[in-house]
Amino acid sequence: MPSAVARTYAGNAPSRSVARSWASEEGSGLVMVVVIVYQNPGRRAGVAGVGRSLSVARKIAVATTVRCMSGCCDPSGYPEVFDKKTAARDVRSFLDKGLDSTAKPMVEALRSRGMEGSTVLEVGAGAGAALATMLEAGATGAVGIDISPHYVKAARLLMSDRGHEEKVAWHIGDFVAMSESLEPADVVFLNRVVCCYPNMVDMVDAAKGSTTRLLAMAYPRKRWSTRIVFGLINTWARIRRNTFRVFVHDPESIRRRVGSPDFEEVASGSTVLWHWKVWERTAGSR
Repeated sequence: MPSAVARTYAGNAPSRSVARSWASEEGSGLVMVVVIVYQNPGRRAGVAGVGRSLSVARKIAVATTVRCMSGCCDPSGYPEVFDKKTAARDVRSFLDKGLDSTAKPMVEALRSRGMEGSTVLEVGAGAGAALATMLEAGATGAVGIDISPHYVKAARLLMSDRGHEEKVAWHIGDFVAMSESLEPADVVFLNRVVCCYPNMVDMVDAAKGSTTRLLAMAYPRKRWSTRIVFGLINTWARIRRNTFRVFVHDPESIRRRVGSPDFEEVASGSTVLWHWKVWERTAGSR
């Protein structure tokens, strides 16, 4: 697990890519709705520092590795969607309600398999809610990756407030692009992240290759209600001329991609919009 930061990044989003299109737009759908309610399904609930405002967090220089997103998509729209206001809303949600409806059961399942002494890598770590919870469940070190500098700033503040600052290395950018340079972790955690990436195969393969023991992942259910919600979000993004998109990748394809013989499914569940699963690497598979 990396223990040193490569460079300091203090506020601006990654540079705009020349690529302006997505590899695919599953779930965009045909939407004939006048009022669009943005529910932000691709973002995990997050936590900022207790007793501190995000206006303070914004002043903190984020020491982290910065990587641009793969050529498959344009990352410039992500910081606009996952912005300071969204981070503040996620902070309030976590403080009021705890972890979200998929992160909570996944963390509980991981705890039941043994978190003591583990290292954790979270892809799409948001403002740090799940990472903080897993550290407090016995994990000894972590790597957090997110495309949004706003969330990373809030997460670093949260870790500082809870005494975990020295336990976490942060990276801003595309996990797939940087995955080969990261040390494997005992636990890899992706909560509502696969749906924000157009190339499911690359994301799942990178996650599989990064864990030595446990893999937890939440991803959209393939049903009409999910497609409507995701279609609304993609329509909202187009109206705003934002390059951010969400995708409903085939759940069965995800399951097969992780699948045996390398991984055994040890826990699973569903909500209205999401599936979540935890897999454990089989003996001798790495």
